[in-house]
Amino acid sequence: MKISLSLLFFLVSTVSLARTNVHIATFDSGFGGFFTAKEIEKQSSELSQSHNTNFTISHYGDTANAPYGEKTPEKIAELSARGITKAFDNGAEYVFIACNTASTQFEAIKTILNKKKDGRADKIISIIDSSVQEMKNQIDEKLKTSQTVNVAILATPATIRAGAYLRAIAKAYNVPAPLNDIKFVTQDRWYKKKGDKIDSATGKTELQLAGGKKIVISQIGPGNWVDMIEHGAIQEEKKLAVKRDLALLAPKAKWDVVGEFCTHFPAIDLLIKEQGQGLDLSTTKTSYIKQGPLMAGIFKKMMLTQLKAEKPDEIMTPTRARIFISGNNFDETKELSKELFPKDPLPLIQQVSFQ
Repeated sequence: MKISLSLLFFLVSTVSLARTNVHIATFDSGFGGFFTAKEIEKQSSELSQSHNTNFTISHYGDTANAPYGEKTPEKIAELSARGITKAFDNGAEYVFIACNTASTQFEAIKTILNKKKDGRADKIISIIDSSVQEMKNQIDEKLKTSQTVNVAILATPATIRAGAYLRAIAKAYNVPAPLNDIKFVTQDRWYKKKGDKIDSATGKTELQLAGGKKIVISQIGPGNWVDMIEHGAIQEEKKLAVKRDLALLAPKAKWDVVGEFCTHFPAIDLLIKEQGQGLDLSTTKTSYIKQGPLMAGIFKKMMLTQLKAEKPDEIMTPTRARIFISGNNFDETKELSKELFPKDPLPLIQQVSFQ
């Protein structure tokens, strides 16, 4: 059968303009990972116009079991694997673990996923490695003009307890990992539905470098902050909690670099900066690391290596990230979305089981 040149041209054009469809998911114990999803959303909007690609972006928040900060490592790995599996079952091709507490159990999560032997364990991305690399970049800049750099790690108590960042920073500088000397402070719990008391974490460690230089690492794990963000504490309550907890938990040192190593903390970023300066812990020269943009950068690099640069034949509709939660907190999630992203349309929010 002969095919006319015009029909052949049409067929080739149709194939070349066929859109690629890519489904990306983020996972967190709660709402915090949606910050990462929104950063990926920005990058995907640009990529869709230059690479003729439709993106689906879904955030999975295990709000039924949040916060992960109090749970055992084994439980964290088990719950994370469930949520990540749900994302894959719903069509995700890659899952970004936008949860520091879950990422401390990255290898255990991969072990659980590997039992299915379907390659999923190779398609999850942890937040810790990229965060430590960015922290090293910031520290190295400070070390050019100072013998001592003071670093603050703000995270959940479980992330602090795991010592993952302390070990990773030591490894980045090729020095022995010091003892993760952490003290726990029992406080009144704000979210009374989960009990009356909660443990927060604090610790201070030094890394000795060549030439007499050193990195002083203060670890601060407030127990209440995630629940206050997730469950709708008013601004004044959050402000008082940040001030109280930094005064109570933060070892006295003027911060040069701060890692906000809980994906919920961008929701109170301004309070952290304001109260840090008010308590004389930070200055206008203190640099802060936010993890959403870091993971979105990884996403962009991955896509650029996989997708063919090709302009679409029409203007692509902007991608909007959607939210799937395991807990019965639709109203809180809705209000949080409106508060933190007031200029954006309300995302699709759906409660699903992660079992």
